[in-house]
Amino acid sequence: MTDPALVVRPLPELLDALRDQGLRRGISPGPMVAADPLPTGQPSLDAALRTGGWPRGALTLIDAPAGGGATSLALGSIAACQAAGGLVAWLDPADRLDPATAARLGVELEWLLVVRPADPAEAVELAGWLVRSRLIELVVLDLADAPAAAAPSLNRLADQLVRAGSVALLLAGSSAREPAGRVAGVRLELHRRAWLAVGQDLVGQRVEATVTRHRWALAGGQATLDLWFAEGRRIDPLLRSVALPREAEAPAAEEAAAPALRVVSA
Repeated sequence: MTDPALVVRPLPELLDALRDQGLRRGISPGPMVAADPLPTGQPSLDAALRTGGWPRGALTLIDAPAGGGATSLALGSIAACQAAGGLVAWLDPADRLDPATAARLGVELEWLLVVRPADPAEAVELAGWLVRSRLIELVVLDLADAPAAAAPSLNRLADQLVRAGSVALLLAGSSAREPAGRVAGVRLELHRRAWLAVGQDLVGQRVEATVTRHRWALAGGQATLDLWFAEGRRIDPLLRSVALPREAEAPAAEEAAAPALRVVSA
């Protein structure tokens, strides 16, 4: 069992620990210099963004309905950033992040800082603190349940990102989506096009990603992404050759929500 003292620690102590880890990993806490964009974990999306990945210094809004793939895409981006040697933080005021799912999607939990603020406003403030430390390359802000009133505080965070050269991915609920979209430098919309299934099991979804706003490149780029569920990711080497798309219609959605246990008459 993990010692709670190692989990619940003041943020300044965590920043010191991250600084030590970053130095061991070859990450400098000094001033940022021009650097390549962060990979999204999806090569087709890197191309659609026309910047080769998430542009540094940008607050990016991932605009998707509940269950539409925003969290899966963010976790894939974390895994790609970690593979490149970067440190990542997840701000989770609603306690929505499932570590087991994150690990199955390729996230190294020992290199992921998870912060659970008291409310969305504190989450944005702490995100700015982490960005100013210049130790965190990617910050994910899960404000799915945040009210629209939390959106104006994102302006200051957007300015801090530009100065630090970090990247922030914002997962916002419907009430805060439009105000946040006006602040974001990049806005990416996700729309489900099909379910992915192996036999009778749904293992993922196929979504269409559209760049509807991009402050540093031409908007309008599109990409088709296959986003796997946590269990589906475990058989990923076989998945691409055997997964069959299913049209994302109401019956398919109902099947996805049905329990795995079925009662069959003898």
